[in-house]
Amino acid sequence: MVKYFCTVFIGILTTAIVSAQPPKQATVFFKAGISLRDKGMLNQAIASFNKAIKLNKKYDSAYLEIAQLYLKTNKPDSAVLTLNAAVKANPAFTKGYETLGIIYRDYKANPDSAILNYLNAFKLDSTNKVTLYSLAWCNNQKGNYREAIKYGIKALEVDNNYKPAYNELGHAYRQLKAYDECIEQFKKNLAISVNELPLLYSGYCYMELNQKENALKIYEELNKLNPKMAGALKKKLDASN
Repeated sequence: MVKYFCTVFIGILTTAIVSAQPPKQATVFFKAGISLRDKGMLNQAIASFNKAIKLNKKYDSAYLEIAQLYLKTNKPDSAVLTLNAAVKANPAFTKGYETLGIIYRDYKANPDSAILNYLNAFKLDSTNKVTLYSLAWCNNQKGNYREAIKYGIKALEVDNNYKPAYNELGHAYRQLKAYDECIEQFKKNLAISVNELPLLYSGYCYMELNQKENALKIYEELNKLNPKMAGALKKKLDASN
């Protein structure tokens, strides 16, 4: 039955390709790839997306689909090769660099290569908070805490309520024991909009500086926003008595 379906499908697809105008042929193969992907026919989908790319070397969406399918089938090296071809064909392919960054960070545990690709993405789009956060994360992973702080701050300049960036900033400041600096930075962020994470990290910093009265004030404010998070700070306050 499956073999029969594939034969019929390929026949229909071939007819469509022959009848399509040349500029539209790549799109026909791309749409066929999506259909095959949704049916779970992953190898056939990859083949169809590759046919789209042969007709249009800058078919960014087709490259991304292939890379995602390779990741789904546990082939990160093949995904990297695909995306390297994509950014070679289109050096302005921001999403291609971002996805390479994700693969090197999450699948290959290679923060150096992740950073190189995220930086390429950053050069093309300096306002992407996810790219900026990712640069902060990778630099924290490498122990480059000052670089992590730089990109964490940039991410919050794009979105002051972006919680992942606060986590990276908080980690970097605490690793550097830059408690006063951390408090001053988060005061600036809290002046824009109140967020529980800068409050929590400020409270931790006050505790490190042995400023329990200020830490208690932070706890009281944090308790209004997030009692569970405030409870973590309260434990430190209680333990210090």
